[in-house]
Amino acid sequence: MKWLKFGRRTKARQQTLQLVSLLSRWCQVREDLMFAFEKCQSAGLEDPMQQAVTDLVVRVRGGLPVDQALDLMLEHVVHENFRDLITAIRFNFRHRGDLPALLEQLETQLHRIEAEYERRRLSNARDFSLTLMILCLVPLVILGRLLIDPSQGAMFLAHPVGVALLPVCLLSYLSALAGIFFIQRRITG
Repeated sequence: MKWLKFGRRTKARQQTLQLVSLLSRWCQVREDLMFAFEKCQSAGLEDPMQQAVTDLVVRVRGGLPVDQALDLMLEHVVHENFRDLITAIRFNFRHRGDLPALLEQLETQLHRIEAEYERRRLSNARDFSLTLMILCLVPLVILGRLLIDPSQGAMFLAHPVGVALLPVCLLSYLSALAGIFFIQRRITG
């Protein structure tokens, strides 16, 4: 299954972080990659990550080289963090590096990335609230100005150019409202 939409990308990012955490913990118990993947099978991962780990273990037990099994694992979850994880594991497996240290560093990095996504989400929510408040104040300010100074209202309503500009202004305002909701929907998925 490919995760292309933003909401699904968030889930893939979080599941990758969960997988790295599990692998890191199990590699500290025993420095064996396949042992760690086997233990991750029963750790409560959700699909498609659970299916990817199960398929990897079955393929390696069936005799497929670990490099090829890791390559096939990339087809289950399409996400840059997951791709980085698999690339680092393959490199480490090939060159017999310090697997627990690598996984700890990856876990730290993914936690930082997740914290930045959370900070951005909160910042976007604050910006959306502020923009929405400003857009809601626009009709009130215009109405207030027209009520305070009736000559401005007469300028719009008595002159043909002013009457022609009213629908243009209304259309611009409604476009701004629609635009902000469209952008917010794209950001949040």
